[in-house]
Amino acid sequence: MARIALLVLFAALVCQAFATSSFYTDNYRGQSIPMGKMEYQQKKNVQQDLLDLMGLYSKPNPRANRKIIQSASRFMMDLYESLKDLDDMGQSVEDTHIHISSRVNASALGLDPAKVEGSDVIVSFVNYARKIPHLRHKRDSAFYFDFSEVSVTEQVMGAELRIYKEATPDVKFRGQSFKIELYAFKQGRNWEEQVLKLESSLEVTADTKGWLLLDATQIAREWTLFPHTNMGLFLKVVDSNGKELHPHDLGIVGRKGAAERQPFLVGYMSVSQQVLERRSRAVRSLRSRRWAALDGTSFQDNPYTEFSRHRRDVPGNSWSASYENIRSHKNCQKHNLYINFRDIGFDHKFLIAPDGYRAFYCAGDCSFPLGIHMNATNHAIVQTLVHLMNPDDVPNPCCAPTQFGAITLLYYDDNTSVVLQRFRNMIVTACGCH
Repeated sequence: MARIALLVLFAALVCQAFATSSFYTDNYRGQSIPMGKMEYQQKKNVQQDLLDLMGLYSKPNPRANRKIIQSASRFMMDLYESLKDLDDMGQSVEDTHIHISSRVNASALGLDPAKVEGSDVIVSFVNYARKIPHLRHKRDSAFYFDFSEVSVTEQVMGAELRIYKEATPDVKFRGQSFKIELYAFKQGRNWEEQVLKLESSLEVTADTKGWLLLDATQIAREWTLFPHTNMGLFLKVVDSNGKELHPHDLGIVGRKGAAERQPFLVGYMSVSQQVLERRSRAVRSLRSRRWAALDGTSFQDNPYTEFSRHRRDVPGNSWSASYENIRSHKNCQKHNLYINFRDIGFDHKFLIAPDGYRAFYCAGDCSFPLGIHMNATNHAIVQTLVHLMNPDDVPNPCCAPTQFGAITLLYYDDNTSVVLQRFRNMIVTACGCH
């Protein structure tokens, strides 16, 4: 009996967890309140809608060793922190490019502003050389970065291998300069032959310490278009006499080094406007079919609004009181709406940041006279005048968003690559009558 009671309790807790609200609004008393409760299937549908917007078929399930992803994750988190304040600046609808804040020291993060500013997506790839047969025995000289999740619709603006170098303690190297060369493995004349093609190089001294960047743009572009050509990268260190050294001898951190100094590759991607528009249309179509299958209604009747409307008249429902407060404010204006990603089911194993965001929404009346603060279009003004003369034939204009902003998300894909991407039209920054 005790076991049965425990199972019943566990089931109740699970049901309660899936019935919590993922959307919060204000009640005009300085408090945030949940907009009703979501059922399990509704929550799963909302989760899938958001994944569709991100261009993902399902929630990724990264499984890589935490040590090899720590440095890449830390770099991307630092980058995210330097950019997130821009989400509140109300960038234009069309702008999904990643921008560096003027308050951020780009050189301190080792960022090339030219690459960052032209990107829509930045990805940190972790090193999987130990899983590739022809690379696993080359110790810390070989690297393999999985580009299978990169779409051919994403143009590589730039790519760089980041390796960490400690100052060399060996006195015999003091005062000497060394060349670090990055090669790509290429297929030779037969399947067993491999050749090396030089991609980039840089010169350092024995005392050089910190993150080093080696350009890998050309080979990353090739891997994006022809994934089967990806055979990995090879690092070679030579002294001024041309003698080859092992990277470890020069202080380059390898697999046995500190987790926060493991090598990784950063890719800067750009997505064309046409691709973004096609993706948005496809998402809307999928969303319509998904919600119609759930309750038999068309998505044209917004499911989130419909979901809330079903519950407005329930006695004691906080959303009911909040909705009346919205109506009492009369004029069309922007209202608070907070989306909690954790409640939806996006845990830290997938979505690194943010925990949620303020999306806002528009509500209120568009009645005569339409003031300047109501951001009315010329058409809305004319429609209002016609409504006054023929209220039964012509409705009042509607309160709707007139300007949007973008948000930045930081998440893992299935290969445990860390992805930083901006998504447009996610925040309402202004409302008006249409």
